[in-house]
Amino acid sequence: MFITFEGIDGSGKTTQSKLLANHFKQIRGENNVVLTREPGGTNFAEKVRGVLLTNNIDSISELLLLISMRREHMKKLILPALAEGKIVICDRFIDSTIAYQGYGFGVDLRLIRDLHKLVEIKYPDITFILDIDVKVGLNRAKDKNKYEEMDVNFYNKVRKGFQEIAIKEPVRCSVITGIETKNDNHVHNEIIDKIT
Repeated sequence: MFITFEGIDGSGKTTQSKLLANHFKQIRGENNVVLTREPGGTNFAEKVRGVLLTNNIDSISELLLLISMRREHMKKLILPALAEGKIVICDRFIDSTIAYQGYGFGVDLRLIRDLHKLVEIKYPDITFILDIDVKVGLNRAKDKNKYEEMDVNFYNKVRKGFQEIAIKEPVRCSVITGIETKNDNHVHNEIIDKIT
């Protein structure tokens, strides 16, 4: 099973990814669950992550970097783990690229999808989109990078992107709303209820 967590910065993706991974590790064993993230997940991608998050580059160049990192991540970590029957949980994946690069920066959505198809990126089985008020999310965000320096208007577009993805793919995507009014355990329990 391949599960991803999506949402704007500060929505709690990292926390919920870790909580779900720990939940499954208790059930399936430590070695049967893989927790990973994007951008990142492999040695190559982690090295590029630092460059990507701290440098302003052309939006198409950024898209191509993200997709090359994702392909490496798929081939070297995600697909082998899934082939071994492991549960893979990823903090961000393809939907973040669609929301940030597509809706946020205005890169053509068809181009984003076509490039992912070209390099054979597998979509997750389940995606949890953590929906939070933009201002609250940005205040909660811990990692400061170039994206968190973007204005509220940018993040409203990104949030709208995630919402539209969920509308277009209701079987794969499950939206957890009202994150700003719930504690981490409440959100985690809501996620567990949706999986079982």
